[in-house]
Formats: sequence, structure tokens, C-alpha cells
Amino acid sequence: MVTHMLDFGITPQETVEAPRWRSLQNPMESNVPHTCEDVLQVEGRFPEEMHKSLAQKGHDPQILEDWDDPGNAQAVQIKAETGVLMGGSDPRRDKYAEAY
Repeated sequence: MVTHMLDFGITPQETVEAPRWRSLQNPMESNVPHTCEDVLQVEGRFPEEMHKSLAQKGHDPQILEDWDDPGNAQAVQIKAETGVLMGGSDPRRDKYAEAY
């Protein structure tokens, strides 16, 4: 999310609304190579081409429902040039962003 805002200039609201993915691994697994199954989950709002590209690279992503549950976020950004505060709140949860 930080990359969205800092590198690409995307607003906090657009950032928290963007499709999400997550990698699930056993947090207790310390063996290399890992012996547990890794799972890649992606929201269905990602383009179909991305799903195909992941499969071509050997991944088997689990496609989640649109706006499913790979986390949620609220973000506040301070525009350095103006001092203006911009906020964004994730529609995946009943939350809000607040700054003062």
C-alpha cells in the first residue's frame, strides 16, 4: 500500500480499495525448504490475465470472492507540499480513517 501512494501517487482511498492478495504460510515453519503447503489467495477483482500468468509460473492461486477478506486497512497521507491530510477507509470492514 505504501508503494501505491509513494511511488505511483495513488490516493489513500484508491489504495485501500485496490484488489488484495495474501500468501499463507505456517508461521512456525522454519525448515528450508518449507515442508508446509504455501497458499496464494487473490481477490477475484484481479484481471483474469493475472490469474493465468500466475498459473503459467507454477502457482495455483485460490480465487477469493470480490472484496473478500485478505485484511483491511485505513490510511492517512500528508501531502508534503500543502500539509493537506488525505484519508482512506477500506470498504471490507466497518471502519473509518481519521486525522487531525
